[in-house]
Amino acid sequence: MNAHVEETAFLSFICPGCHQEIEAPVDMASQETECPTCAALIHVPDESEPGTLWALPATQVNGPSQAQKDAMKSRTIRIELPDNW
Repeated sequence: MNAHVEETAFLSFICPGCHQEIEAPVDMASQETECPTCAALIHVPDESEPGTLWALPATQVNGPSQAQKDAMKSRTIRIELPDNW
């Protein structure tokens, strides 16, 4: 297996014409192209639209509230690994 694997980053957004979710390589940001579903002219955004495949979850964008952090701490169990792990 090759240790150096290149991964393409993607953006995701909704076509305003047919409402199909589309994913495009980040290299296409700010460009115009055709929707692969309905052929409408679309503008590839600079970042993924909320609610789409590659968008950040709302908790990552805004971060959890202090109350959510406190609630998570009360449910968290730490796994202790032996020194020879």
